[in-house]
Amino acid sequence: MKKYKSDFGKGLTYCLGLFLAHAERDLERGINPESQIRRGWYNASSDHLYDMVIPENLPKSLKNRLIKFRTNVLDKGHGSGLLKEYSEKDINNSINEAKELLILIDRSFGIKSQKAEWT
Repeated sequence: MKKYKSDFGKGLTYCLGLFLAHAERDLERGINPESQIRRGWYNASSDHLYDMVIPENLPKSLKNRLIKFRTNVLDKGHGSGLLKEYSEKDINNSINEAKELLILIDRSFGIKSQKAEWT
């Protein structure tokens, strides 16, 4: 039996984590209007969502939100939205949605979660 290999990861929180790892790395470099990073950001970061597994035992509203997130981000990175240029606000909205989804996943399992607030 051949062992499954993934270039982009497989799982739920693991895939969201890899997506966010792109965000942290790219934000350190700076996303600006002239940046190639911004133009190709969704293409590079969304790969990690291909094998994102959404368990059946999650609440329906959370499953639907995860599906919508994955579909939206993959479309921007590999679908009809691939050739569009996205603003820093678009990118930040996707990053914030991924963080919110991680909190909701925790809460669905009874884990108390809270967003970090930097001052």
